[in-house]
Amino acid sequence: MNLAFDTRPECHGKFRFSVRLGRSLALCVVLALAACQSSGVDDTLKVEDASVAPSAAGLETVGSGPVTVGMVANLAGSARASERDYRDGAKLAAEQLGGDQVTLAIYNARSDAADTKKAVDTLVEHGAKIVIGPSQGGLLSALPAGGANPPVMALVSNAVPRRPGVFAFLSDEVDGSIEAAAYAIGAGRRNIVIVHAADADGATLDRLRAGIKAKGGNILANLPVAANSTDELAGKAAQLQAAEAVVLAPGLKAPGATLAGLRATGALPGNALVLATPGISPGPTVAGVLMCRVDQFAVGDITQNFRTKYGRAMTKDAAYGFDAAALAIGIARARGAAGLTVGTLTARSGFRGVLGSFRFTSSGAVERNCSIYRVEGNAFKLQDPAPEGF
Repeated sequence: MNLAFDTRPECHGKFRFSVRLGRSLALCVVLALAACQSSGVDDTLKVEDASVAPSAAGLETVGSGPVTVGMVANLAGSARASERDYRDGAKLAAEQLGGDQVTLAIYNARSDAADTKKAVDTLVEHGAKIVIGPSQGGLLSALPAGGANPPVMALVSNAVPRRPGVFAFLSDEVDGSIEAAAYAIGAGRRNIVIVHAADADGATLDRLRAGIKAKGGNILANLPVAANSTDELAGKAAQLQAAEAVVLAPGLKAPGATLAGLRATGALPGNALVLATPGISPGPTVAGVLMCRVDQFAVGDITQNFRTKYGRAMTKDAAYGFDAAALAIGIARARGAAGLTVGTLTARSGFRGVLGSFRFTSSGAVERNCSIYRVEGNAFKLQDPAPEGF
């Protein structure tokens, strides 16, 4: 069965939601703003976190539809710009996409477990069929566990432990490194060396290694780097000789210097792919390095609407908030309250939003498609655009 809801036909027109439901309950929500692709989300949606004025504690609503989507925003008491942006992005989605079918109920809570629990309990009492937030990993313990409780899209990364029924929504640098490695593996470069800071967090490295192996990679070596000295890097030459790809892991303090030292050993094959995180600065020292960047599917219309409404630029955090609310609204409009389930969220076909295609695994992790960029000169150049789906 195909259901489509059209309110905005093109980039400078209106959004379209397209929902496809088959025998396997495959579902794909599309925010299609055609012909408005931009070069990269990190170029357009800057992330700047800072303290902001707190909001009054309690409940606020957007819309008046019969299906309620809940959101926890820890904006009472002390507040951060990221938290405000998650909320405001979600409010924009509700205003533009909710119509008369969905109510977005937002509870502004203090940043403590007791008030977060109160927020969730209040949202459930008001009929919330799904909850967005919180965004702090330490507050997830306040969420009710499984059972008849609504699913939760927490605004945290895969690194944060979660209970069943709680889904991570954000991607971090480890996720990006894993997806960059997947690109290399897909190109036949399965033999991978990971180069990381000597003081790198063990759990982060374990997650990176597990992710690369899950994509089909063969990790030849893990090379810790402390000072980028000639002697230190020369001593690792033998471990580089069979590398088909090198991952410069998140947390390297001077990736350009590390790469220069690796190349100076003469052991790194000339055709080996070098992969890094999007956090590196482009320049001659990292020429040719590839990275995964989570592209917005199209943001021109949305960013302008956000600026018009809130008087500031849209951030990546606001885009995450927009996508989370838009996903819940899209499901609700296509399937009603009965569609807001764990089973729907874990459909393997995934979803597509402002920040590209994504899907959730049964463990509650989020997977996001990304575009591959290459460093050329002092800029990033698109090498391979992100797939539109899974």
